[in-house]
Amino acid sequence: MRRKSEPQTTSVRPRSVNRRQVLEGLGALAATAACSSSESTPPNTHGAAGESAVATAGAPANVAGMSSAPGAVSGSGGGATTTANGTGGSGGTTTANGTGGSGSTGGTSTQSAAGQSAEGAGAPGAGAPSSGSAGSPPTSAAAGSGSGGAPSAGGAANGGSAGAGDTVALVSPPWDDVPTCTASNTDAAGQGPFFIHELEKSDDISLIRQDIRGQYNPDAEPGVEMHLHLRVLSSKSDTCNQAPVVGADIYIWHTDAQGYYSGFGTRGGSDEQKPDDPYAGVPNTNELDNTDRFLRGVQTTDENGVVSFRSVFPGWYNGRCLHIHFVAFKQGSMSEGRVAYNDANSGGKWLFTTQFYFDPAFSHSIHEKNQPYLRRTTLSAYDGALAANETGNSGLHAKASLSGDTDGVGGIVTAQMQILLDPKT
Repeated sequence: MRRKSEPQTTSVRPRSVNRRQVLEGLGALAATAACSSSESTPPNTHGAAGESAVATAGAPANVAGMSSAPGAVSGSGGGATTTANGTGGSGGTTTANGTGGSGSTGGTSTQSAAGQSAEGAGAPGAGAPSSGSAGSPPTSAAAGSGSGGAPSAGGAANGGSAGAGDTVALVSPPWDDVPTCTASNTDAAGQGPFFIHELEKSDDISLIRQDIRGQYNPDAEPGVEMHLHLRVLSSKSDTCNQAPVVGADIYIWHTDAQGYYSGFGTRGGSDEQKPDDPYAGVPNTNELDNTDRFLRGVQTTDENGVVSFRSVFPGWYNGRCLHIHFVAFKQGSMSEGRVAYNDANSGGKWLFTTQFYFDPAFSHSIHEKNQPYLRRTTLSAYDGALAANETGNSGLHAKASLSGDTDGVGGIVTAQMQILLDPKT
């Protein structure tokens, strides 16, 4: 199908923020563990906003300079949970500017950031969720934190939706059968209008997180869970399998199962998204009007060049094929406002922009057996939206498989993509 144009803006609206030092600290810890082609590496003990962290004996419980995100919601069930200006439950809970619950001794604990829960040894807690505004830097969690802390919902300012809480950090499968050493192309659609930089809004939640699940309509089915693993390799190496790009900030974003992007348009307003109708520039790139942040995230590539995200298999909107956006920066990039990022406007931090797709047969297998995708298969644009054949597209198709399903219903999609780029070091 031919692509409807996705307009770009050339206006520059720099925003001064003061979260850079805090978030660089988070970024250094937020790279997810991954396995090489021959063996797995253990997951990190630190989770990003909206995630859980698995406790490790002797791990430091305090991260210097880190503060809770605005409106973060802690998970129920204790488990070394940190809240902002809230009250924690039992099980070794620590709060920022709040009251900590009691915990048994002799266990292990880790520090979890805003909207997180952590697992450790000790008695389970039963603290109710609490919410609040940004507090002072969290202090160390007490030893003996309770296990079984419920996943926590990532908080968002003014009630916006973020990702659901992780239970464990993702570890990528082997990469032996994932195509590599082939050129990674850009996409004719470029960055598209719906990118949001981590530091673009000073009162925003952090996008540095592994779990980005969520949806526009809270009453709709969430779709099929997807574990997305990306391996970033240097295009300048003669042996690309041995040259991972380490320490790059990878942004991904895509629509929810019904075709909605987070963050743009006003619910019930004239610029509200209508994914069933042909896209005609409404909402546009400057109508960043709501606080939803589902299905957006940033992770930093680890020593294997890998990042992982817990997401949902994408839907589509009328005018584009089903796709996932990818932008890579060197660590420490700053927001330049509503721009399409390139070398000239990023302080030399931008690395690569593309979009990738799925094989149509696989997309059909998910959409034609699961809600809410299934209801949209009757729309006239459906077949074209899953064809992944737009003029000028990147030609990049993720390797994808489904497991844990019942005759194709439910389960978890595992998707992998290797992307080559110039690290510009």
